[in-house]
Amino acid sequence: MGRYLRGTVIAPPTVAPPIYTPWKRIQHIFHGWDGSRWDVTDGRGGVFLMPEGIEGMGMPDIQNYTFSSPVVHGMEWEGWRATGRDVHWVLGVFEDSSEEWIDLGKRFWRIFRPGKTMRWEIILPNSDTYNLTVRFKSDDTSVYARDPVRLGWAIYGITCMTEQPFWEGREVTNYWESKTSGDFFGGSYGPPFTISSFADVTTATITNPGDVEAFARWELTGPFTSATIGLDGHTVELGDASPTDVYVIDTDPLKLTATKNGVDIMQTLGDFDFAPIPPGEDVELSLSMTGTGKITASFTPLYFRSV
Repeated sequence: MGRYLRGTVIAPPTVAPPIYTPWKRIQHIFHGWDGSRWDVTDGRGGVFLMPEGIEGMGMPDIQNYTFSSPVVHGMEWEGWRATGRDVHWVLGVFEDSSEEWIDLGKRFWRIFRPGKTMRWEIILPNSDTYNLTVRFKSDDTSVYARDPVRLGWAIYGITCMTEQPFWEGREVTNYWESKTSGDFFGGSYGPPFTISSFADVTTATITNPGDVEAFARWELTGPFTSATIGLDGHTVELGDASPTDVYVIDTDPLKLTATKNGVDIMQTLGDFDFAPIPPGEDVELSLSMTGTGKITASFTPLYFRSV
């Protein structure tokens, strides 16, 4: 119904329909070594990532290895490796007063302390999430055009480097149990009815959705009298475990560790050669367990690019 104004009926105001757009922005979040979190997507926190100044979301730097012969034309390709990547941001830092701007700048620049790392997180509109750990390299802003304290605004060009050049996706975790079953009714009532483990170690497979190989972090919980983990013929055998024992083996060559209840057992494993999980395909694992324990494999898929 309309409303009355001095005896005249006035229709209610029309409401414009929302404007739909299929285009959405990427969310950019900086995670500092000091525990701070900076959403630099739209500047609501005082720090704004300029859209024209983002580098590092694409491919890493690649070095190709080739061999050439003095008597044969051309060359033979032998392999490649990612040598690293630099990232670059153009960032605006602004506040409403000189004192607030000084305080904001001190807190923000703290996350770029040399010797420390920070994490750049990207969240895409489809909820895909990627992370890159970086170290500060240089501040391209050597001269202020105007007094930033009086202006309450400054624009910086920041360059960082990476040690691990690939973008990290969400962690993938799978677990398997020994194939055990039991009579649900204890054999006393009705027909036989059993419940079995939904993931059996004898048929275990794993899939790496990333672009490059990844190494698993294995966790085994008891009870069991023996267990074997690995893939592609590269396995390690472990001893017995009580219901409260936990083995953790990280096969990443940069982290390689093996513990039982937190105690280092690397020397007891003997010879081992862990194989990586190749990208983009189902891989059959070499798992076995005598007992009723559980085997968990987790890894972080690695990607060439975030977008």
